[in-house]
Amino acid sequence: MDNNFLTRTQVAFHNLNGLVNGIAMDGTITKSEYEVLKAWCKTHQSLCSEEPFNTFFEEISSKVKTGTIGSEEIIELQEILEKHALSFQEKDKTKSNLHFLQGVCYGIMADGDINKYELEKLKKWMDENEYLSATYPFNEIYEVVEHAIGNRKIENEEYMYLSKYFKEFLKIE
Repeated sequence: MDNNFLTRTQVAFHNLNGLVNGIAMDGTITKSEYEVLKAWCKTHQSLCSEEPFNTFFEEISSKVKTGTIGSEEIIELQEILEKHALSFQEKDKTKSNLHFLQGVCYGIMADGDINKYELEKLKKWMDENEYLSATYPFNEIYEVVEHAIGNRKIENEEYMYLSKYFKEFLKIE
């Protein structure tokens, strides 16, 4: 397996891990979040030419293809991710955690809402990974999240700012 292919599978894995955990943060799974999981499968199907990604992908996509994603299926997806984690471990833990963070932000935004509970869970993860505090974009996201939580209520202006910032980080429109 060439290094470029390996890197792409690792990034895909860590993004999905973050995505699933971001979706799970508020405890509800919406149709738009389900659509994001389907889109992840469609985008990464081209990486199935080699193992271990093919086996991992088949397990993930079989859960997503059912058409029903509830809290039970999210737990099953998390178990699949945990089972395959060693196969996609990166040498650089900073990179893998930034890819995870990117997925979490996408998962939080997938339902079109950013709520205080999700931000508190994101901040908790960021506090647990404080070794990234000098790393861009972790440092900026942390500031934005901490500010929003400090205001105790996410006003429309803050929601728009968070949404804009997450989209810039995710490079999506």
